[in-house]
Amino acid sequence: MALTVTEKELVAVGASIAAGCKPCTDYHLREVRKVQASDGEIRKAIADAVRIRREATAIMESHGLEDRGAGSETAGAGSSQETTRIEELVCVAAAFAVNCTASLDRHLKASQRVGIAEEELGEVARLSAFIKKMAASHVEKLAALAEPAQRAQRPEGPSAGCPG
Repeated sequence: MALTVTEKELVAVGASIAAGCKPCTDYHLREVRKVQASDGEIRKAIADAVRIRREATAIMESHGLEDRGAGSETAGAGSSQETTRIEELVCVAAAFAVNCTASLDRHLKASQRVGIAEEELGEVARLSAFIKKMAASHVEKLAALAEPAQRAQRPEGPSAGCPG
């Protein structure tokens, strides 16, 4: 079974929101309206993506604090309530877009429970990977434009922070 055009666009909206890509979000919001998704479906996809993005942040906060004994095992644990096919498709896409393995694993399992086929999950993964790549491309272009100005403002000497 293949994803419907409406499902693909709702998934793309979710991945775009989770990836934090305004140009991708704008594009896919226009497209999802063209395929006549309801306002409720669009709002739900956005809410699911935002929830996954927040869960990913909470999970990483907890992980970062673990060495200080302040981590929480419950971050991003999710609930056992019933979900829908489209919710799981969007959540898988969003978890993929934010690189959250805990959420991705949970929603891949849930997707099996609601009957989503492996081929459909492959479509979601490919779409999410493409959106992540586009989001990174937009940021890289902006960073390249800012690079000469940033070089002029950098202090001399070794930089503290991430290598690279």
